[in-house]
Amino acid sequence: MTGLQHESAILFHNLENTTFLLDTPRSLALAQDWKPAPPHQNQDQWSSAQQTISARIEKSNGKSRKDEKKDDIKKKQHLLSSAPLTAPYPSSTEPKTKAARAKVLAKMAPRERRFHVECIQPLVRHGLDVIHAGYQSGERRWCLPRRVLPDKDREPPSEGVAGAIDIDISSVKKKRKYDGDIPCSSSLMDAVSSSRCPPVILSSTAANTFDSVLDLDGVVRNPSSETAVLMVGGEESKSESFSEYTVPPKSSFVLCTLPLSRPLLSPEEDPIPGMTSDQQFNLILLDPPWPNRSVRRSGHYSTQPYSEMSALTQRLRGILYVHSYDHTHDNAAYKQSTSMDNNAQTSGQSRQSIGAIWVTNAEKTRKAAYESLRDAGFHVCEEWVWIKTTCDGQPISELEGLWRKPYEMLVIGRKGQGGGGIDTTQTQTPTPSSEADWAGLYPAHTTKRVIAAVPDVHSRKPSLKEVMEKVFFMSSSGSVLEYSALEVFARNLTAGWWAVGNEVLKFNAQEWWVA
Repeated sequence: MTGLQHESAILFHNLENTTFLLDTPRSLALAQDWKPAPPHQNQDQWSSAQQTISARIEKSNGKSRKDEKKDDIKKKQHLLSSAPLTAPYPSSTEPKTKAARAKVLAKMAPRERRFHVECIQPLVRHGLDVIHAGYQSGERRWCLPRRVLPDKDREPPSEGVAGAIDIDISSVKKKRKYDGDIPCSSSLMDAVSSSRCPPVILSSTAANTFDSVLDLDGVVRNPSSETAVLMVGGEESKSESFSEYTVPPKSSFVLCTLPLSRPLLSPEEDPIPGMTSDQQFNLILLDPPWPNRSVRRSGHYSTQPYSEMSALTQRLRGILYVHSYDHTHDNAAYKQSTSMDNNAQTSGQSRQSIGAIWVTNAEKTRKAAYESLRDAGFHVCEEWVWIKTTCDGQPISELEGLWRKPYEMLVIGRKGQGGGGIDTTQTQTPTPSSEADWAGLYPAHTTKRVIAAVPDVHSRKPSLKEVMEKVFFMSSSGSVLEYSALEVFARNLTAGWWAVGNEVLKFNAQEWWVA
């Protein structure tokens, strides 16, 4: 997947960078490409890892048929997508009468109604007006042409494809045993032993063949500046078929099911099984499986029961606290990354520590996101609204809808501004002031941005890499600063980033891509 590095998925943005129009498939395609880092980039972290080469990779050498297929896979640059919406969805789920609507509104907290009516909806309307005025001078569509899935194949065949379906990685890996019958897996009780497993290093010059998803244990890395091809055998021992995936340059992933139903036992426990606590990032982006009854009924992807909200919140807090750079404590990794310090922002090394959490439109998820960020030492500084539109710029459903809203939100915090780290195993109660903030009563305390994008297939969000870089990681000279990023609950891989979750390979399956 090369040749796209000079293009952009941002179709429009205003001068203030508060309003964006983004093309979803293009954003994900561009996220597969590696843009070379500044010349000063420290490669030590990769050089040491490259010395640990898995013997399993050597099995792929000499398999000319698979190597030829590897070259074919790398030529695929276009992501298969659903057809862009040409008209909004019918409002069949909304209350039919004023009395019915009033009855539903009466059950909503006044604070929640005020948040959407007085804060979010005017913001979205203004953002859409800005795009209409600045972008649509003619009859320009709000998305680029798409490679559309055939009607009979809206979801590509995924039978037996580990990355294309939601599989319970932890239960699969429990079957694998090592010396002393101690499993090296992603299950809860084995987090410590898993984190000590050496990383699996992929080759970009030959197909990387694995007999089973069981072999993708712990951290898997592609240290090359070229795309790697991953070929994974079926779960059946006698299966000769392989599922094929692309692994973007400089990317790493941990294919695991995060233990969300149980709280962290101690501050020393690694919140991400398979990833050591000394691995830290400038940006942590999370898309949690929030409790959602309608989504659970639909069966598109798994979510957590309401009874486990507390444990999920604590897990998010732990990930943010452990894996973000600490600006206030004796953090060796952060000090090393900024040792040349005062000119770091102009010399190419980012000093940011950003945490971002996708939330639903339910009040409790926004509250949980605020708590997780603040308790991990972040100051909530921004809220981004993704408004889903038709290809001519209409919201996909009624903006004032009660049951279905055409937008989702991303809550963003920055470390080192008003936050102090805490023990992630302790339950925290928000103060009245923080409660007022997450309720949207003081929206001036946060920067608001609107991102419009025509939606795609189920569970596929636009990649925010390009927008994140433009907002948080741009130097005064206009070049992108060097930074590290982690996406948790990811459904695709991103060049230069780490990804964690049981669906990290989903949209990197070769069947989603065409030449």
